Amino acid sequence: MSTSLPPGILEALQIAPGTAPDGRTFQEVLLDLTLAHASDDGVLTNKYDLLCPRGCRSVILKRGVGQLVERSGIEMDSPGHPVDPALDPLPAPPATVQWWLVTPSPMTFENIGFSRSVVRTGDNTASPKPMKFLICADCDVGPLGWCEEGGKEFWLACSRVKYAVPLSD
Repeated sequence: MSTSLPPGILEALQIAPGTAPDGRTFQEVLLDLTLAHASDDGVLTNKYDLLCPRGCRSVILKRGVGQLVERSGIEMDSPGHPVDPALDPLPAPPATVQWWLVTPSPMTFENIGFSRSVVRTGDNTASPKPMKFLICADCDVGPLGWCEEGGKEFWLACSRVKYAVPLSD
C-alpha cells in the first residue's frame, strides 16, 4: 500500500518551532489596535489574532472576532496565590480595564479553557451568578478573562493576551 504526503508537509514539519513570532503585548500595539479595523457599525474589533501570553503559540481568538470594550474590572487574581509572570497585573476594581468581548458562545474562540465555577465575593449584586475564568487551553496559564456561568459574554483582558502582529507591521 502506497501513501503519498500532501505537498509541502515535509518542509512544514522541518521548520524550527522557534521561527514563528511570539506575539506582542497590548501596550506595544495599542495605537495600532485603536486606529484600524473597525467593523461596519463602528465597533472596534481585534485586528490581529490573540495569542497565549506565555508563548506556547496557542491562538486563542482569530482576528476580527473580539469587540474592544472599556468597563470596570473584576478581581481575577487570588490574593493568596502569585500571579504568573506571563500575565500583566490588573488594576483593582472598580478601575476601568480594556477587554475583548467575545459573543455568543465559547465556540467562537479558536482555543480557550475554563476554570471550575467560582462564586463571586464582594459584588453588590443581589444574587451573583457563579463565574468561570478563561485560561489557555494548551498550557493552562490564566486567568486571561472571565464569563458568567452559562452566559453568552466572554471577557478577555486586553493586557493578558499577546497579539500576532506580522513582522512587516
